[in-house]
Amino acid sequence: MVVMEKSGIGLVLSGGGARGFAHFGVLQALDELKIDVRAVAGASAGAIAGAFWLSGHKPQESIELIRSYSVFSWMRLRWRSQGILNMEKVVELMEKYLPATFEELSKPLTICATDILAGESVYYHSGPLVKPMCGSAALPVLFDPLEFEGRRLVDGGALNNLPLEPLQETCSKIIAVHVNPVQPIRNEDLGMRNVVDRTIRLVVGQQIAYKKAMCAVFIEPPESLQSSMFDLKGADKLFQSGYDSAMAVKDDLLALKTS
Repeated sequence: MVVMEKSGIGLVLSGGGARGFAHFGVLQALDELKIDVRAVAGASAGAIAGAFWLSGHKPQESIELIRSYSVFSWMRLRWRSQGILNMEKVVELMEKYLPATFEELSKPLTICATDILAGESVYYHSGPLVKPMCGSAALPVLFDPLEFEGRRLVDGGALNNLPLEPLQETCSKIIAVHVNPVQPIRNEDLGMRNVVDRTIRLVVGQQIAYKKAMCAVFIEPPESLQSSMFDLKGADKLFQSGYDSAMAVKDDLLALKTS
């Protein structure tokens, strides 16, 4: 049995809806610092950010492209299905700007989605790219599950919002970006949409503490504390917060290149 030696830097990008715009700021910093990432893994918004980056789109260009489309213009309302919205229009849009397959990306990408029928995480790293990526971002109840290769996929963050496990097999050092921090809030802050957002933060937050210890560098942009996962208007602030957060640990990131 041949055992492959682990080496290089892996990058993990969490889910988080619109808070995922912070990922692009981190990616901008990594580009400027010339951090050579061997492979990327992501769930939901992190999967989208990773796919755009590895397909050659510059981080700022990716943000402009994504926010130039109202989320409700991407999807067709379907009130009598498993979700309010479906991913049909999102798939069509993403197919215009992303490669057809994982193999066409510049580096390996692993996407984590959830098979809602089997009740398990599913990892994709080869073959068709866009459908598993969109399935990974299909937030339950809000979106219909996306059918792909006999599975019904929903948001990868439902079971694994920071999917570093695939990278542990090949990468010796891991950078993780988490955009769902949790802090106490006031009772008056809880509207219906905030309850959904808050619940998701609490659920995924249970996974993070022990995973943080497995990372060489852990980045949690502070602006994501104030941002809703449904608000596309805060893209610029989130981008800047991601960039500043990465630059705040610049020395740690640069040390990975020589360690």
